[in-house]
Order: sequence, then structure tokens, then C-alpha cells
Amino acid sequence: MVAACPVFPRCAPLPVFYLSISLFLYLLALFFDGVLMSGDRHMPALQMLLYGPWGMPFGLYQWFANPLLAVAILAHRRFRRLALACGVAALYLAASSFGIDRLPDSQSYAFHDRTGFGAGFYLWLIAMVVFCAGQAWHCWKARSADDMPGWRWLDVALIAALGVALYAATQMPSLRFEPNKVLMPPEQPQTF
Repeated sequence: MVAACPVFPRCAPLPVFYLSISLFLYLLALFFDGVLMSGDRHMPALQMLLYGPWGMPFGLYQWFANPLLAVAILAHRRFRRLALACGVAALYLAASSFGIDRLPDSQSYAFHDRTGFGAGFYLWLIAMVVFCAGQAWHCWKARSADDMPGWRWLDVALIAALGVALYAATQMPSLRFEPNKVLMPPEQPQTF
């Protein structure tokens, strides 16, 4: 059984909302820059989410934190320990982003040094920390799947908002990215 809130005895238990808070932080992260690069360049977090799989040829696997977190969120009640393991793996992959040195930008497709991370990255990371902390707390307290918090309308609305944001991003010309320009080296001028 989950303990009630000590400050407001009639309110719902505070850890119950970890899923909603995590989803809200994840959605909020998409409205900010994810990475800051040299030459005053930046990459929006939404663009990083859309085109993250294209980092695989360069050994950048951090994007896979997103599907791992999605599996963790979907399995949070029925497979609570698996959800926690997926959440921790997602957090590990996300935290490994601190090791990234160079990334291509979406305008010139040239690689630039990473100078820092934007608010979007930190909100993304915090969303995973909140999920893992809430899931760990419930794994420790819950005796069965019935003791785990279920889906709330707010959770469903946030997931729908994520879907709308992703769809809208695919329609935005400013977020277009042509992976073949990154994968193919620039043509060198021919000299005779």
C-alpha cells in the first residue's frame, strides 16, 4: 500500500504522479535546444529526437534511450521491475551523452565541436531520473501490479501531445535533415 501525503492527508500519494511529471518534462524538453555547438550553432531537442537514429553510423547510440524509456513507461505497471531496468538503461544511455564531442548541424551538415548542452537535454535527463526514482519507489513498496499506479487521463493527454509534437516536427521545414549529406563526404574540387 502506498503511504499518503503527510502534508495534505486527503491528497493522492505524491509518488503516484511520477509518470505524469516524467511525461511532462519529456514533452517540455522538446521545446528547447538539445545541444550547443561551436560557431553559435545549436540543435533543437525535437530534431535530435527525430533524427537520432542517424547517429548510429558515427557510434552515437544515445538516442536509444528514447525507445527504452517508452518501453519502461508502457510496462510500468504490469512488468514493474522490467520497466525499472529499462528506465535505468535509458538513463545510462542518456547520461553517456556527456561523452559526445562532435555532432553535425542541420544547416551546413558539417561536424562541430559540442560546447555544451541546452535546457532540452537536461529536461530529458531529469524526466528519466524522475521516472526511475518513482518506479524504484513503487517497486520497493508495491506487492503486486495492482498496487502500481495506473494510467491517468493526464498521462494519456501528454502521450497524445507527444505524438502531435512529433507529427508537427516532421512537417516543419526548419527541422528537415538530409542524412545523405552527412554520410557522404563533401566533393573536393578537382584540380588539373
